[in-house]
This record gives sequence, structure tokens and C-alpha cells, in this order.
Amino acid sequence: MVQVVCSVPGTLLAVAPKSIRLSSGHFGASRGVGLRGFASLALLLLLPGLSGQAQISKGYQILLNRGLQLQGLVQWDDYFHLDTYSNANYTSINWGWTSSPSLMDTTAGFPWARWVSGTTNMPPQDGEAPYLNQLVGLQLGDEWDLNTDSVRDQLVSWFNSVQTNWPNTILFHNNWAGQVLDPQLSDFIARAQPDMIFFDGYPWQSDYSTGVPIGGPPTSWYSELRRYRAWGATYNIPFGVYRQTFHAVQDYNTTIYRNPSPSELRLLTSVALAFNAKYMTDFTYNSGATSLFDILGVGYSGDRYTNALYIEQADANRRAVNIAKTLMCLKPVYDMHNTNDVNPPPGPGSAYNTFVDGTVTSIMIIRGRYLNGGVTNITALPNSFAGQPNGTPNPAIPNPLIYTWWESTRNDPYLTGFGVTNKAGIKNNGLGGDAFVAWFHPLDESFDGPTYSNEVYFLVVNGLTDTNGTAADCMQEIHLDFSVGTSGITSVVMLDPETGLLQTNTMPVVSGKRRLILDLNGGDAALFKFADGAPFVGHITPQRPRLSVSMQGGTPAVSLSQLTPGARYQLQSAPALGSPWTTLTGLLLNTSNFLYLDSASSNATFYRALGTVP
Repeated sequence: MVQVVCSVPGTLLAVAPKSIRLSSGHFGASRGVGLRGFASLALLLLLPGLSGQAQISKGYQILLNRGLQLQGLVQWDDYFHLDTYSNANYTSINWGWTSSPSLMDTTAGFPWARWVSGTTNMPPQDGEAPYLNQLVGLQLGDEWDLNTDSVRDQLVSWFNSVQTNWPNTILFHNNWAGQVLDPQLSDFIARAQPDMIFFDGYPWQSDYSTGVPIGGPPTSWYSELRRYRAWGATYNIPFGVYRQTFHAVQDYNTTIYRNPSPSELRLLTSVALAFNAKYMTDFTYNSGATSLFDILGVGYSGDRYTNALYIEQADANRRAVNIAKTLMCLKPVYDMHNTNDVNPPPGPGSAYNTFVDGTVTSIMIIRGRYLNGGVTNITALPNSFAGQPNGTPNPAIPNPLIYTWWESTRNDPYLTGFGVTNKAGIKNNGLGGDAFVAWFHPLDESFDGPTYSNEVYFLVVNGLTDTNGTAADCMQEIHLDFSVGTSGITSVVMLDPETGLLQTNTMPVVSGKRRLILDLNGGDAALFKFADGAPFVGHITPQRPRLSVSMQGGTPAVSLSQLTPGARYQLQSAPALGSPWTTLTGLLLNTSNFLYLDSASSNATFYRALGTVP
């Protein structure tokens, strides 16, 4: 860990900025600035960036700074314990319509979010003021009928009226899957300019008449992930999704929502990451309908009695946080286009003149098989995915692979073959299930330094699940074959989801190709790139930053420079040297400069900047 602390006597506060003295310091040693501050809402500002860099939207920048958001929807009036919550590896709290600050971290250092019912319900409410520096997101309303012009206009007006007051908080609205039609959703995004779009969809159900769990891939949920990913890319904003962690019987529409199995629970996270979701909230965390805790007959048990699914979610969250150290810095590669287009979009052209623009090729689904009435079938296609270009083999013949549209050398230079085996063999009648291969590249080219460009990352997901049994019961072996030619590439660098550390794995030669073999439990994922010498995005070593403090309009202005683009830093404060440090914000930028206006500082605040290595 690289540390820079700035410290000069607090009596220099009233002196002009040019009089503030800094010790020379050295790499890893202490330097310092002390200031007396004022109470209000903090403001983060980016100084002019480096030339030629892409514009990163507000929502993406906050998530780069904060990291992947994994939340549970918390009810304040049910039992809630922050240690139980944080032990499940959630990264921030999401309160329903009402928060309870007394249940949050007493140092006001644990990030949080909240639903907001209307303009009069905006923070701060009921003791929230000291916690505003850690406010990550505000969901303005829930499931409004945006297909109705007057309702959509009302929500647009709400967003427009509050945006400037929340420069460091993601403002968004949530709708259920398929609720808003594409033209209306586009109009809402264009006029309201939300920082993120969000949807909820809960695929794990049971038959209403028999109560028998309904299994198989959640194809319609995949389709909505694809749709929100597309609209997010169109407007350069992230998207998020609710994860199903509840059970309920809805007689009014004859629907039974059941608790997910371990493999289904994991799939919700891994596939969402494959579709580029950056923010996930569990519906619900500690209510009486929760899947994660045992609720006593008298009710109101909250989060007091953890169960097996709580342990599964804690593990899924841990893996997601580790993978997201890199994934937060990535975006999907471009889909292919038809080369006959007059004004072709960026990305590769298809080798087939029959290619239909809008077909998803940045994710390939190696399609699974299943038995129905003794007949072997192939899993259904999500919306905007197409079958392989050279035809669809007979699913009753076990050997031929069946996959969505993919062409060699288009999304990466070397992949030429792949295969999936139901390794456990005890679920799905021993047949292979779905597997996903999603391609990514850096969100900004500065994130892997000035020497390299067009680096490609793979996220592989085992999509085989079962309504019963463990995730290990759904283990699949997924292999990828690469024709590396004379490139000299013999290995891949993988991000270990267990530890978050990088490891280099040599690929053996099989039939003249380099083969990567992955054994993944049901719903689990792995992220890797070719070992070509390029740094692994999200794991960039930070150089020592320079830190100075001045006063701007009576507010301490903390200026950082000489930051390493793509490296992680933390800006922290303390009321006095020797007191505990509180993280004001994480930083991961495509610039070398940063300005933080700390109008929420204590009466005697010291600042330090930490460069961190995952």
C-alpha cells in the first residue's frame, strides 16, 4: 500500500493558500495538510483530463470510484445488524423508503443508498445528514408507468429538478422487466438524463397449480438484461438489476415466486456481470419474505437467523467483488455489423452478408440441451441472439455444438473452438447446459497504460442450474481452444474469484491448439485475458500522488495530482492525527488530476491519499 499523508498546523487555515507548507516527503512516507472545515454536502470535481481520452459518464465514474454495488434492500423496522450484512460481502446498504441511520456505521463510513418517494422525501431525512458523504445511489420512485406521457413528464421533471444537487450520487428509477416500451424508455433517458437505468425481474417460480418448481434457463430475464445493456450503451450510462432473494405467493396473478437454489442464486450475479450490469440489489434482504434468513412463526426475525442461502450469497458476492475489480473498468466489445451498411457502426464486420444488424455477438451462448417427454431439445434463444451462421445441428445428436452467432477472429484474435461437458453428470440428465462467453475491453484505453491497446478480456459463465441440489451438482467443464500461431502466447492471466489475485496459467497444446480448461460450479464465472505482457486492468500499480489543500469559498479543496490513470486510490480524512481515518471516496480515474471539495469536513480535518493495489 502506498501512502501519502499531508500535515501542517491547523492554524494555517486562515492563511492564503500560498502560505501552506508541505514537507518534502518520499515514496511511502508521510506528508500532511490540516484544515478546519464546515458541515454540508461534499463535492467531487474532475480537473481537466488528459488529451484523447474518452468521456466517462457520471454514473460510470462514481462506480469506478466506489466499485461494484452489491446491496440488499433493507427494511428499517425489521431486525438489521450491520456486521451480518457486511459479512455477506455487500458493498453498500439499500434502504427502502425510510432509512435508519442509527443502525449504520457510527463513523458514517459505510456506503448506503435509499428509495425516494417524492421531492419532499429527498435526503437528508431523520438524521441522515452526517452520512451524506457515503450516499451512493437514490432510486427516485419505483415502477412508474413511463408509457403514459404525463407520468413520464412528471418523472423527467423530478430528475431535472434535483440533478445538480447530487454530483456524487447515482440517480435512477426502476421498472419491472418489460414494463416500459423502447420508445418511451429512450425518451425518458434522453430527457431525464438518469445516471443509470434499472429493472427488476424475478425468474425463479413454481407452478401455481402444483407448486412444482419451474427450472431451466431464465431466457426472458436474459432478454431484458440484453435490452437494458443496449440502452445503457446507447446513452453511455450503466445499468443495474434486482436479484431475487425472496419468496411469495401472488394469488391475484396466479404466480408463485420461490426461493432460488444455490446454483440459481449464483447465476443471477454471474450472468448479470456478463451482460455488463454494474449495480445489483437483492429483493429483499431482511423482510419476512427473505430467502437469506429463517423467519420465526411470529415474524419480524429480520436478519437474526442466517441460513444456507445466506452463505451462498455471501460467497457469490465475494466472488463478484473480486472479479469486478477488473470488470468495473471494462465494457463489452462491439457487436458485429453487416459490411453492406452505408454508415457502419464501430466494430467488426461479419463475414456473412446475411448478418442482421442488432444481433448480439459480443456474448456467445454455447447452448445446452434438455429432455422433455423423452425428446432432447435445445435451450431457447434470448431476444436479439441468433443461431450459429452455419446452421443448427440436431439437438438429439450429442456431439455437435450448438451456439449463438460467433465468427472466428472477430471478437478476439485466437479463439477457434470450444466445448462443454456436464462434469458432475447428476443434474439435467447428464446433458450439457448453457455456457456464456462474454468479451470485454477497457472502458478507457488509459486504464492499461500508454503501451497497449485493444486488449480483450473473457468472462466465462457456467449457465447450468437446477432447482435442487448444490452448485457443485451443476459443475461443468468448459474448454476454449486458441490458435495462437506465431504470437508467442502460451498462457492466460486469470483473476482468481476466490482471492481477487492474478494468476498465470499455461495452456497445454491439444490437437495443435492451446486449450484452456475451466471447471465451474453451477452459476459461477471466471475472468481472464491473454498473457501478452499488457497489465491487467484494475490491477495497475499506483505511483505516488501529490496532495495539496487550499480554501475555496470557505470550503477545503483537496487537490491531487500525478495520479496514475487506471490505478486505485483512496482519499481519507481524520479529525486529528492519531484518530481513525475515514474514507471520503475511492478513486479510479482516466486522468492524473482530481479535486475534492470537502464541505462536510469536521472542525479539524487531516487528509491523506492512499494508492492501493488489489
